Amino acid sequence: MPERAFLSKTEHSYIDVILKDGTYHYFTPRVLGILLESNRVHKFKRAGGWVTVGDDPIRSKKARSSSSRLHGAERRTDVH
Repeated sequence: MPERAFLSKTEHSYIDVILKDGTYHYFTPRVLGILLESNRVHKFKRAGGWVTVGDDPIRSKKARSSSSRLHGAERRTDVH
């Protein structure tokens, strides 16, 4: 039965994707990221529903790397 537990976990790590050529696939988040960067994805499914690339907001690798370099004053306070 360990195989069933493994398969159950891997099934949840795939994302429904519709490519621009109209084909329907299941991809891992890593592959989806690569396809998004190469502008090949039309839609993909999130927990809240389908996301249309170009219409709905999505995170990009560029946005994630720039958010790690925040600018402005530190707003958190140290509480000891």
